[in-house]
Amino acid sequence: MFNALVNWRNWRLPVKLAAVLIVPVIIATGVGVLQIMSYIDRADSYAEFQRLVKVRASLVPVIEGVQGERRAIAEGSGAESLTDRSRRTERALEGLRGQIGQAGFSEVMTARVADVTAKLGSLPRLREQAGDVPAALAGYTAVTESMLAVDEVLAGEFSDIALSRTAMGMHHALHVQEEVMNQQSVVLAGLERGRLTSAEVRALLESNVKLGYIADQFAALATPEQMNTYWTSKFNGPDIEAHRKMLAAAMLHPTSDGPNAGTRPTPLPISAAEWSGASGAVGKSMDSVVQGMQDDLLSTANRLRDETSDQAGTASVILFATLILAATIGFGVGRYLLRSLNTLRRSALDVAWNKLPEMVATGRGSTKIEPVPVDTTEELGQVARAFDAVHQQAVKSVIEQAAMRANMRNIFVNLSRRSQSLVERQLKLMEELEKYEEDPDQLANLFKLDHLATRMRRNNENLMVLSGGDVARRFHKPIPLTDVLRAAAAEIEQYQRVMVHTAPNAEVVGYVASDLVRLLAELLDNATAFSPPHTQVSISASIEAGGIVQIDVVDNGIGIDPEALAAVNERLEAAGEGVDVQVFREMGLFVVGRLAASHQIVVRLDAKQGKGTRAIVLVPAELAPRRQESWESFRGEAIERQQTSWFQQTTTAAAAAPPPPPAPARQTPEAARGFLNAFQRGVQRGLPENQESR
Repeated sequence: MFNALVNWRNWRLPVKLAAVLIVPVIIATGVGVLQIMSYIDRADSYAEFQRLVKVRASLVPVIEGVQGERRAIAEGSGAESLTDRSRRTERALEGLRGQIGQAGFSEVMTARVADVTAKLGSLPRLREQAGDVPAALAGYTAVTESMLAVDEVLAGEFSDIALSRTAMGMHHALHVQEEVMNQQSVVLAGLERGRLTSAEVRALLESNVKLGYIADQFAALATPEQMNTYWTSKFNGPDIEAHRKMLAAAMLHPTSDGPNAGTRPTPLPISAAEWSGASGAVGKSMDSVVQGMQDDLLSTANRLRDETSDQAGTASVILFATLILAATIGFGVGRYLLRSLNTLRRSALDVAWNKLPEMVATGRGSTKIEPVPVDTTEELGQVARAFDAVHQQAVKSVIEQAAMRANMRNIFVNLSRRSQSLVERQLKLMEELEKYEEDPDQLANLFKLDHLATRMRRNNENLMVLSGGDVARRFHKPIPLTDVLRAAAAEIEQYQRVMVHTAPNAEVVGYVASDLVRLLAELLDNATAFSPPHTQVSISASIEAGGIVQIDVVDNGIGIDPEALAAVNERLEAAGEGVDVQVFREMGLFVVGRLAASHQIVVRLDAKQGKGTRAIVLVPAELAPRRQESWESFRGEAIERQQTSWFQQTTTAAAAAPPPPPAPARQTPEAARGFLNAFQRGVQRGLPENQESR
């Protein structure tokens, strides 16, 4: 499989066209899908930003509620006012908790939310300590700072630059508002006492410095539109200026714990109403800044999400349209190429498989060809015209060669049939001589003549195989494998040198048995011819994996050198395809190859220099299945049974006719005649039905 993928030159044309088209399509699709996924991820991130905006929008009322409670305690408005503001804070806190539950936060944000939740849980205790104003103010300020820390982390969650500047600007506006509200509460507490303490003055100084720093940070991050909208009117407006003057007067006034603490206190040069009005105006300005930037943040997130979703949809439509266009163009071009090539291929195969073989078989036909129906002038059309020219030349050659081959084949078949008829007559004559011969020595000579005639018949059958004719000897019943081996040994002249080993319990199908006998007989004949006369040739069989029957023919000759062995094996493999001059020099091996190819039998030679040659025959399992256990073995009983085959009788006759012993003992005429009668009855029963002598 891997080699087929690597060897791309042997891919089919549709696969090659698909490979050429699919690579850029896959790349374009991958890039498009990645772009679409990027748009989708951005749209999801903007949706998450929208949830964060809602969380911040819920956080602002909580901050304002805590700032209101702190102011109520600072100005001493009473328990009823503090209770009313506490209810507002709790309602805002419930809304914040609901928004937090719907949003997903990072680890840092989760830690900040847990911290602010703990700080907000201390509000009831701070409300109970309203009498200790400085401690209560410090506690409320700590809660507010923790919420501002959460808001800062929330602002940092906006990774998009179009949102992060606005989010951080909103945070700075909230921080400015907190510093103003904190200053308002501190000064109101001092006005309630008449003077500020040194600690409160230091707190105001720190808050004023922080306020200026935060305002500068806002100015550094704000866009030109935000600067025009908020900076001049809100951060540098008249309310801010009035607030600064009052704050400066409060900080410059002597403190209650200063050097003149023992003298009569001088009241602050500002009134509570003026201070509340100025600081409240600044707080409302900051509220408008926060609300405006919050609206800008939400609208920007909505706009970016819609734009990103539209971009994802547009990219999907473009990608889909591009794929359809590429598929349409590729299909059209590929269809034309494949249709033209298939037309050329069908025409070529029709010529190769039908028209030319028909002309070869009949030896006649028209020299006018039908052109390939490809009428274009590009490369495929040129190939079609070239094939037409080749076809025209092939038709002329086929007609000439077909006539020549037919004549040669008829000559071979006629010669083989004539010789076969003479051999059959010779065999019948020898049967008559053997029937009335009483001298055992003469019977032995007749047996030798019988074997020579059998070999001549086999040679005639080989000639018919070479000429493409069909041999008449066929059997309809399965033949035991052992009898096939023995029959093959009986077919050769030097049968005495063949040692037949016990074969497995298998049987050869009838229509293959006679061809397998001839195949093995040729191998045995070669083995006896190319090995010393005093040595034996063994034939054995075994059943290998998958039920394949392996038959080995082994001699003890000088063997074959590797180059000659490779050439012989190549001829055996190519024998089923045709005949050449070199093969006729080794007619036996060519017949073996032709017979093996006709039944998908594998034959190969294996040899070691100086150690003999082994012929290996591999018979498929379906041609030599295992015999059932209930099949009765008739090895040694073939003469007595009435329904035995020709193979059994021939094998028994070969086994019963060893070379004449040198001892002077002679058989009686009655015993020899009984043996011959049994041999002849077996031969007659073994002949196939409707067998004709030729």
